[in-house]
Amino acid sequence: MMELRPYQQTLLDDARQAFRQGHRAVLLQMPTGAGKTVSGSHMIGGSSRRGNVCWWLSHRRELIAQTSKTFAAVGIPHGIIAGGHSTDPHKLVQIGSVQTVARRLDKLTPPDLIIFDEVHHLGATQWGKIYEAFPAAKIVGLTATPWRLDGKGLGRWFGAMVNGPCVADLIEAGALSPYRLFAPSAPDLSAVATQAGDFKKDQLASVMDRPSIVGDAVGHYRRLCSGKRAVAFAVNIEHSRHIVDQFRSAGIPAEHVDGTMDTASRDGAIQRFTAGETLILSNCELFGEGFDVPAIEAAILLRPTKSLSLHLQQVGRALRPAPGKDAAIILDHAGNSLIHGLPDDEREWSLDDREKRKAGERGEVTIKSCPECFAVHRPSPSCPHCGYVYVAASREVEVVDGTLEEVDPAVLRAARKQEERAAQTIDDLIRIGQERGYKNPAGWARNYFAARQGARQRYQPDRRWA
Repeated sequence: MMELRPYQQTLLDDARQAFRQGHRAVLLQMPTGAGKTVSGSHMIGGSSRRGNVCWWLSHRRELIAQTSKTFAAVGIPHGIIAGGHSTDPHKLVQIGSVQTVARRLDKLTPPDLIIFDEVHHLGATQWGKIYEAFPAAKIVGLTATPWRLDGKGLGRWFGAMVNGPCVADLIEAGALSPYRLFAPSAPDLSAVATQAGDFKKDQLASVMDRPSIVGDAVGHYRRLCSGKRAVAFAVNIEHSRHIVDQFRSAGIPAEHVDGTMDTASRDGAIQRFTAGETLILSNCELFGEGFDVPAIEAAILLRPTKSLSLHLQQVGRALRPAPGKDAAIILDHAGNSLIHGLPDDEREWSLDDREKRKAGERGEVTIKSCPECFAVHRPSPSCPHCGYVYVAASREVEVVDGTLEEVDPAVLRAARKQEERAAQTIDDLIRIGQERGYKNPAGWARNYFAARQGARQRYQPDRRWA
């Protein structure tokens, strides 16, 4: 068996304690890259050696293949219950596809232990069917983000949760890569409706699948991480193909992958990406989870989401360390970081539902987007990437004696323009909009900020932003 890191051993000890306290189902929260599969394999290995039937269940083919590889490396004999695999029912350990296992429940030996990987999907019909089918089995859930994508908590299924280390600690320990985050633009999503807790895909695609936005992504890739292998996250398949077309037109090797492609085509694209033959691998809802390729050097976010879980799953793809990788580059053209914060922000996870924000509310995110280099960082007097010094707009009002005089509209407009130019962040612009009584101050601020960035690019085409 692989030797556990100290925090992994502590996590498993705490899980055992939770079972001893009478909990049937225990959730283990560990950030992407913290070693969920290795930790779970120790639980599976120990339980199976005591004669228990153990299942490891995943919902994607890539996750099943990666888990099988890990189990083989640590010496755990196992069968695979999934399409395209011949099942060995005599093995105590089975790695199964959620979809396949749900269809064969009456033909399988009841398990003593079930580990659900990426368990934030629990609640979907097939997952719930398996959970309810074996009330005597102990349940372990593994996830980096213990909320469903709609913000619902997992307290309905789990009685206890054990938290692993935070992302910041893993970066400091070298278990995850440092990162540089850039948000060159924030799309105006004020007209995009919400469905099932996230943006409606058809409306979202109409906003994001525009040459100006995709072209901006190509330009910033060239400026900030040219030659690096990057995974792009698209809204839908058509959007992903358009992204690939734009990169190819710019002479940058790019390929598209999605869940409808045959296995050989998908595996071939991933192999070429890993080898560096392809630099851009664009996908739709395929690599948010289960794409364990440390060679990813950059993530290009072109899929806005209201889901913190989905956002962290996407940026987490780029944070795995690799030889020669000084820092991951995250190009957030979706504006998700301005909503959800930085990858290594401290977060309080719980089994309860995530508190919903009111319409237009931005929450507790306190970050800045540099108007010069577009780097996103925590508040500071200057940008840590390019050195740009922020000038705070004065909020003091001087009271003097005098008489009211008619205001010249031209003077007033000039003053308002000056106030807008002095705003350094979208939050500053939102405050101005609120003070002016605008009906949608957040939408106005995003439009103004995006227009200002567009103007800067047009009139300063040779500026280097790295």
